[in-house]
Amino acid sequence: MKFPTKDERTPFYFRQVGKPLGQWELEHRLSISRPAIDEAVEYGNVYRIDSTCLEITDESQSRMQNVGMLWLICSAATVLLLTLGLLAATSPFRDSAEMMAKGGYWPGTIIGALITLSAGGFFGLLAFDPMRRNMFTLKRRPIRLNRKTRRIYAIRTKDAGGIWEVPWSEDEFFCVGHRRMGGLSRAYDMYDIRHYQLDADGNVVRAFVLGQFALSLEAIHAQWEYYRRYMQNGPAGLPEPHHFWAPRETFWEGYKICRCGKSSSALGALSDIIFLPFVLLDAFARWLVLVTCSDPVWPPEIEAACKPMPNDPYARPYADDYIGERSRPGGKPSREDLERMWVQQPQRQRDGALTRAEAEDLIRQQTEAAA
Repeated sequence: MKFPTKDERTPFYFRQVGKPLGQWELEHRLSISRPAIDEAVEYGNVYRIDSTCLEITDESQSRMQNVGMLWLICSAATVLLLTLGLLAATSPFRDSAEMMAKGGYWPGTIIGALITLSAGGFFGLLAFDPMRRNMFTLKRRPIRLNRKTRRIYAIRTKDAGGIWEVPWSEDEFFCVGHRRMGGLSRAYDMYDIRHYQLDADGNVVRAFVLGQFALSLEAIHAQWEYYRRYMQNGPAGLPEPHHFWAPRETFWEGYKICRCGKSSSALGALSDIIFLPFVLLDAFARWLVLVTCSDPVWPPEIEAACKPMPNDPYARPYADDYIGERSRPGGKPSREDLERMWVQQPQRQRDGALTRAEAEDLIRQQTEAAA
């Protein structure tokens, strides 16, 4: 079995390494200077944005509970099957001599033991791969788009060389990625924004995904246009981010993320009761992945290059912005959520963040001065 590299949590293109790009990628290359579409949309993977830097999550951050659940299921299946295999392999030695002498006893024992042990080994490999790529690594893999240095910084692993730098240039290969999901009548298309590093012969050296997956080309083009306009023109005029991710996620923040994926508007509040056991199980699986990992650490030189300018009116989240899953449109922060925001506001103001009213007033003053 060939395992993917550890730099992607969902590495569906790792088999392309060392090979030339396909016809799809070549036909759907993205330009940094030409608009891909009229609309720019942000789909909810921003940590912060200002006039210097836009920091976003990697594409799998909202689905880490799926990895944890896969690991739990495969690990449980591995333990069960290996136990059954060992019981089958040792069963003759626990029986009487008369039973061991019966015809056909040994072939059945050997076949049963081989089948269960082989199945246990298979599920063990399935459990090992998500653990290797997601557990005991990084809690999040942020990506920074820096307008000042004209570079993209991406933390892929915590190993040496795990931080990649990509110039924001037409010479770099950005494109729309495509893959077919599901199967038979339920198959559907999935799209993403990819950056490929190519060698002198045009073969893939490495790659990563920028932003979220989408179900249509139009949605991916709109997401790319958000990043492109930010890097080319700055944050002024861009739509407000969908919501802001919490850099340090608590168990209950993970619970809210999992709950959002299982809520039903048709059932209303009843859906919270119906799906509560499944949400808690998902939240536990997500927490299990995160608790084994460490926070990403940017080198001092990148931190310095990405530091916001003082009194930047476009620096968000504002001091009075709520950070977390409930800040998304339609979200309803609880009183505890709001109290946490109020407690954090003075410290965020001391760190240089403006309130929304202060930022809007400063933008108005700058617009009047320019006129």
